[in-house]
Amino acid sequence: MVDINSSSKYVDNLTETMEDYIEAIKLLEEEHRTVRVKHIAEKMSVKMPTVSSALSVLSKKNLVRYEKYDYVELTEQGERVALSLLKRHEAIKRFLIDILQINPEIAEKDACGMEHHISKQTVDHILKFLQYIEGCPRSENLCMKNFKVFLKTGKRPKCEDE
Repeated sequence: MVDINSSSKYVDNLTETMEDYIEAIKLLEEEHRTVRVKHIAEKMSVKMPTVSSALSVLSKKNLVRYEKYDYVELTEQGERVALSLLKRHEAIKRFLIDILQINPEIAEKDACGMEHHISKQTVDHILKFLQYIEGCPRSENLCMKNFKVFLKTGKRPKCEDE
């Protein structure tokens, strides 16, 4: 399990766009053996000079290794930041899908926006809540089932304890 706080001093100093570049590079590294500027440009729907400018900033922060016309790779610190960002994204997305019953496509889009503005404490509590719910034998039988009914009907089902 990655510590979402491990790279906080870097994450706090990055813009949303820079965070998106780091995430994109990490995802592209998993997809391709080597990542090039054109891959990042395609993934982020921007022009290659825009990517080069962003990589220059990330390189100065020691988050990527990049020389013009060469491959792009995350540094060790960049890798930690990327894993932290991806974990935040996944935690939010899982919460939206599994708990709030949001459509997966909408949840993906919302998680992309929320991950940049949510505190580390909130993400940590979301993760703990998900672990708690998953470990609770009655969660799917009662609480989550009743919530699904409430979402569909707007009426709160009667609980066993009432």
